[in-house]
Amino acid sequence: MEVKKYRYNDMTERYRRMNRFYIIATVVLGGSFIVYLWLKMVMSSISAMTVYGNTVVMAAFTIANTVIYMRNRATKRLKIIATYEVGIEFLLVGVQSDARFISFAIIAIFLLQIPYFDKKGLTKTAVGMAVLYAIVTAVHIKKGVFVMNVSGFCEIILTVFIGIAILNVGKIIIAFNDDAMGATTEEQNNLKSFLNKVMDISKSVNADTAKSTELMDELLESTQSVAGSMKDITAATNNTAASIQEQNNMTSVINAAITQTSRTSEEMVKLAEDSNKSVKMNMELMEELKTQSADIAMTNETVSEAMRKLQERTEEVGKIAGMILNISGQTNLLALNASIESARAGDAGRGFAVVAEQIRQLAEQTKKSTEDITRIANELSTDANEVAESVKGTIAAAGVQSGKIETASESFKSLNENMEKLIGHVDDVNKQVNGLSESNNKIVENISQLSAVTEEVTVSAEQVYEQSQKNLEFVQQVKAAVNHIKNTSDEAEELM
Repeated sequence: MEVKKYRYNDMTERYRRMNRFYIIATVVLGGSFIVYLWLKMVMSSISAMTVYGNTVVMAAFTIANTVIYMRNRATKRLKIIATYEVGIEFLLVGVQSDARFISFAIIAIFLLQIPYFDKKGLTKTAVGMAVLYAIVTAVHIKKGVFVMNVSGFCEIILTVFIGIAILNVGKIIIAFNDDAMGATTEEQNNLKSFLNKVMDISKSVNADTAKSTELMDELLESTQSVAGSMKDITAATNNTAASIQEQNNMTSVINAAITQTSRTSEEMVKLAEDSNKSVKMNMELMEELKTQSADIAMTNETVSEAMRKLQERTEEVGKIAGMILNISGQTNLLALNASIESARAGDAGRGFAVVAEQIRQLAEQTKKSTEDITRIANELSTDANEVAESVKGTIAAAGVQSGKIETASESFKSLNENMEKLIGHVDDVNKQVNGLSESNNKIVENISQLSAVTEEVTVSAEQVYEQSQKNLEFVQQVKAAVNHIKNTSDEAEELM
């Protein structure tokens, strides 16, 4: 069984202990009084009624004190009531008998007041007991039990001095006790305040350690996550490095393709410029051809007009030939009539007959020539018609050709414009390809730098991963220390 230290520092424990001792002391004092009275009764020095009465009173006082004590062992009323009871017994026995030893009962009761550390109660008890002592002494002097001589006087003086000494010693002890209790109380209050602060700090530490534990759990989880992430990052950077190397190779291939495209683009520019020159030459030729076609059309118009006029003249020649043929026919008839008439005339008309014959022959020749002219004129008319038709076809063909030349010229113009646009676009493409080549070179350079940075990041990630592992171990150690602090704080809180 654990014994509580400094248990009588508590006033309740003090009253409990003193009340137990006080009730025993009062019983002993009352019992001594009863024994004395019973002995005196046996010796026939006192009446039985006095003894019986005092015995009943003492028994009643003892029972009353026991009941009060059992109800509340730490009650303050027990000391007061028991003191009054002892005073009453002291007065009864002192007045009814010649017992001088009961003065020691007063001293005993007086001494019993000191451990209660009640200064007012001690003073009141001193005054009350002094009055009772004076009454009993006066009764004893009057009965002749106490003789007022030197010895009796010294007894009174000594008794009073002992009472005064006990009173002053009691006050000094109470003062010392009050100072000690005050200091102890102050220390207790200070200690209590300190313990409350310690308790608050302990609770705060407990709460903070709980939060720290949660934070350490979160930090542990985060550190584990960071460690896993750094492991993934290390693997990812390794994959990235491989991808960058592959991208570097692909970029080299792209760079070669861009270089080839740039060369092809330059060749396209040259071809486009050459084509543009050819188109311009063709446009010039088409302009000349257009001019010549216009000239041919005008010539054809002139030939057509000439052939029309020729046909008209041929028709006129035909008409004239017809008139000549008609005249030659009439001349032939006239010559025949003249021959007939000359034949009738005989010799007179012989000369006229010769002229008529010559005229007939001339008419025949004229007729034949006229027929030849008619035939030639008809043939010439037919040829003129055919030439006219051909010229019309030529004019129509020349018109179609002129339209086509015009269309071709427009096409060449459009082609020239498109070729110029194509040259511009190809030049832009060439510039863009050159810019793309420069950008690709920068990309190659950046990829090279990125490859170097990735290697550094990979090394750093591996170092961070190793550090994360160390931090993880450190966090686990810190968590264990925080848990130890929390357990210590809980134990301190239980102790307080």
